[in-house]
Amino acid sequence: MLFASLAAFAQERVHVGDILCTDNTVVSPEDYATSGRTALGVVFFVDPTQQHGWALALNDAGSGSMPWGKTGSLCYLQGYNNNPQIVYNDTIGSARCDSIIHRAQQLSWSLADYSTAVNAAVQCGDGWYLPAIGQLVVLYGNMPEINTALDAVGGSRMNGRQYWSCTEENGAVISAWMMSFNGASIATPKGDYSNVRAVRNF
Repeated sequence: MLFASLAAFAQERVHVGDILCTDNTVVSPEDYATSGRTALGVVFFVDPTQQHGWALALNDAGSGSMPWGKTGSLCYLQGYNNNPQIVYNDTIGSARCDSIIHRAQQLSWSLADYSTAVNAAVQCGDGWYLPAIGQLVVLYGNMPEINTALDAVGGSRMNGRQYWSCTEENGAVISAWMMSFNGASIATPKGDYSNVRAVRNF
């Protein structure tokens, strides 16, 4: 009985590179084709419980690269200065996006006008949001496993493109953090163009 319980527990564990499916189950890339399931995203971070974490969307949001949005507004949450060692600790993308949405509503702006990038991410559906820069750093660190899963489900790789985060630079307001998927990241004017890849918690 004990061995059966341990085996059942082991099957519930989630790994980076697993495929998150529309029925809220996960499957490995190797087993996806015969699983009969529909892919929703790819797991790129798993918390210590090995049952929850973050998943990225299978494709970029919107129809191509886009500006971050308004250059003169900072959301309620603390921004970051130009120190990457501090910035990379920012992994609260969901809370930041909620704050940006709230700020746009308070100012009577549509979210699409206030932050094109945040709007594109949340338009992917319930639970999706624009990741914080620290989440993009984690994602970049796990690209081999992620690319294997994206290939298995017919998703698009992120290699060689630049992606917006929801992390703003508080010193300038006009800038938000962007990560290039060659490993570089920088605070970038919000009017510049980058891609958007939504993520979600599970």
